Amino acid sequence: MADETTVIPGVEKGTIRDNAEVLAFAMIIIFFFKTFVAQQFKIPTGSMRETLMIGDHLLINKFIFAKAPSSLERTIAPIRPVQRGDIVTFRWPLDRDQDYVKRAVALPGDTLEIINKRLYVNGQLVTGLFQYHTPQPSIDAAGQQSGAVVPGPWPPERFAGIPVPSGGTWPFVESDTRDMNRQGMQSLITDRFADNLPLITIPPGYLFAMGDNRDNSMDSRYWGFVPMDHLRGRPFLIWWSFREGAEDYQSGRVPSGPLDVVMDMTDAVRFFFTRTRWERTGVIPR
Repeated sequence: MADETTVIPGVEKGTIRDNAEVLAFAMIIIFFFKTFVAQQFKIPTGSMRETLMIGDHLLINKFIFAKAPSSLERTIAPIRPVQRGDIVTFRWPLDRDQDYVKRAVALPGDTLEIINKRLYVNGQLVTGLFQYHTPQPSIDAAGQQSGAVVPGPWPPERFAGIPVPSGGTWPFVESDTRDMNRQGMQSLITDRFADNLPLITIPPGYLFAMGDNRDNSMDSRYWGFVPMDHLRGRPFLIWWSFREGAEDYQSGRVPSGPLDVVMDMTDAVRFFFTRTRWERTGVIPR
């Protein structure tokens, strides 16, 4: 007589249930990893060029700026406060459903001013190879519009004749403006503060963020300070860089529905070998 195995009622599971439990467990792990550890992020515009190129796919360290870390947490994990010069991702104050990537140029208590496109923090000129200005419009020798980027630092005569605005106050220095819920609102200022900004002090609980491509970046100059509690994390790796258009300076598509996602995937398959920037794979953005 063949051996028979007795199964306790309720223990035996069907294939569908078994696979569903595995899938559910995998989704929980992915959700936990994305929420608390790291997240993938794609650069859609040239506001951080050349540090971050359009089409760079980043991994974001989401726990590096954890609030009030204990000494044990600082020992076993790379947790620290945000520092000047950090590249940060954050919820955009005007629409917290959107994530932005910029450079934190000034922290609470710092003084900041912009004179003829030059950034001064605590009275010191802040510049470096990370900083770029894109001529608007940019015309090459043949008379054609170009996406050429001019690296800094720049000689003072480049900005000769650019006046510092007299009168008027940057709206975001007012406490009522800082404290209001700006979700869904429009920027309060125009381009006149992009190249020249009167001396201000960064208030407690906020930082000032700017894109490295200074002439092509919507940042704190336009929509104000970034609340510290809006910080998402810090990019720590470019795991793939894919040129979105025919040229490096062409902005990528921000998916707004399933069709856009399908189009992005189709382009990635068609142009994987010809548009992948192999030299940027594995680069640590700084």
